[in-house]
Amino acid sequence: MTELYKIGQFAAAMLNAATLDDLLWSIANSIGKTLGFDNCVIYLNVDELLIQKSAFGIKNSQKRTLLNSIIIPVGQGIVGAVAQSREAEIIADTRLDPRYIHDKFSGRSEITVPIIYENKTLGIIDSESAKHNAFDNSDKELLQIIANIAAPRIVSALYSSTLDKTQRQLEKTNVKLKNSLYKLKKNQEILIHSEKMASIGLLAAGVAHEINNPLGFSISNLSFFGDYYDNIKSMHQTLLSHKELPAELRNKLLSDDYSHTIEEIENIVEETNGGLLRIKNIVSDLCGYIRNEDRGFSNFNINDGIKTALNMLRGEIDNDLNLELTLENLPNIYGNKSKIHQVFVNIILNALQATEKNGLIKVKTYRSNNHACIDVTDNGAGIDDKDLKNIFTPFFTTKSVNKGTGLGLFICHRIITEEHTGRILVSSNNKETTFCIMLPFLNANRQLKELELQY
Repeated sequence: MTELYKIGQFAAAMLNAATLDDLLWSIANSIGKTLGFDNCVIYLNVDELLIQKSAFGIKNSQKRTLLNSIIIPVGQGIVGAVAQSREAEIIADTRLDPRYIHDKFSGRSEITVPIIYENKTLGIIDSESAKHNAFDNSDKELLQIIANIAAPRIVSALYSSTLDKTQRQLEKTNVKLKNSLYKLKKNQEILIHSEKMASIGLLAAGVAHEINNPLGFSISNLSFFGDYYDNIKSMHQTLLSHKELPAELRNKLLSDDYSHTIEEIENIVEETNGGLLRIKNIVSDLCGYIRNEDRGFSNFNINDGIKTALNMLRGEIDNDLNLELTLENLPNIYGNKSKIHQVFVNIILNALQATEKNGLIKVKTYRSNNHACIDVTDNGAGIDDKDLKNIFTPFFTTKSVNKGTGLGLFICHRIITEEHTGRILVSSNNKETTFCIMLPFLNANRQLKELELQY
C-alpha cells in the first residue's frame, strides 16, 4: 500500500464525517487501520488544555467510548510539549523520556504530531507501540501530512459546531423572548383592565354617593308618610264612629274603592320602604367593596360575608336560577373581611357564569374541626381533569377570549392559603363543580402579629 494510497483512504474517510465528533473518531480509526498502528488517540486543544476526544485500539474498547480519558495541559508531557512547540516528535524509548505520562496503555515508543491551523495548535495525533523504536521519519512525515489535511476540516467542523450551538441558543432565547412578550402582553392587558376597573370603581363610588343622598331623604320622607298615614287611618275610624255622620258620606267612606285605597296605601308604603332599604344595603355593600377600607384583620361572621357577596351579585343572578342557601350558625373567624368578601364574590360569580338557564347553585357553610367551611356548588358543565391541576395557576383560564384574565382564582388561592393559612379545594365532574373554602376560626399567631404591628 503506497503512501499516496494511504492518504487517499484517509481523505475519503474524512469526507463522510458529518459532525466534529464523527470527524475525530474517523481520524483516529483511519490512522489506526490505514497505517497499521497499535493505537491512536486524538487530542483537541480547548483553552490550552489537551482533551482526549477519540481513540483507536486499547483506549477504545467499545464504539465511541474512551477508557480513562485524561486531560493534559499544553506544555506538560510529550503531548503537551509537541502542542507548545508545534514540532512533531518520535520517542524511540519512552522509558528514557521523563516527560512520558502513563495512560491506560504504556507504550515502549511513541509518535506525536501536532494539528496546526494558522499557526495555532488545534490538537494532537498521538500513537504508541509496544515495541521499541517502532516509528521512523517516514511515519512522521506521513502522519504530519494527514494532520495537515485534517486541520482545515477540524476548523470547519468546530465552526459548524459553534454555529449549531449558537443557533440552538438563539432558538431557546427566541422561545424565552416569545414567552416573555406573551407574559408582558398579558400583564399589559391586566394593567389596562385593572386601571379600567379602578376607574369604574371611582365612578361607582361617586354614583353610589350621589344615590345615597336622595335615597336617605326618600327613606326619611317615606317614614314620615307612614306616620301621616297612621293619622289618616285613625281619622278615618273616628269619622266612621261619629253618630251624626251623614249617610251619603258614610257610604262613600265604606265603599269598596275607598277601603281598597286605604289598604293599598299601607301595602305600597311597606313595599316601597323595603325596596329603598334593599337599595341602601346594596349601595352600602358596594361602597365598602370598592373602597376596600378594611385592610387589617378583625373578627367577622362568615355568613354575613356570604350574604354581602350575594347582595352585590344580585344583578348577575338570573330569575330562572335556583339558589340554595344552607348557612350554619358559626363562630366568627379572624381575617381580612374585605379580601374574604372578594374571594366569595369571585367564586360565586364563577359559579353563576358556569350555569345555564334553570341552573342550580348551592352555597353551604358548616364547621369542620377548627375551620369554617364554605362550599359553592354549581351544576354547570364541570372542569376537565387536565385543567383541574392548573385551576389556581396564574393566567390559566378555561373561559373564552376577553372573558377572563386567569388571575381571579390565583388571587383567591393566595388570599386563602398564604394570607389566612386556610385551604381552597376544587372537585368537578360532568354533573357539578364544588369549591370548598376552609378558614380557621381564630389564628392566634396572626392576631398577635397584627397587635405587634399596631404598637
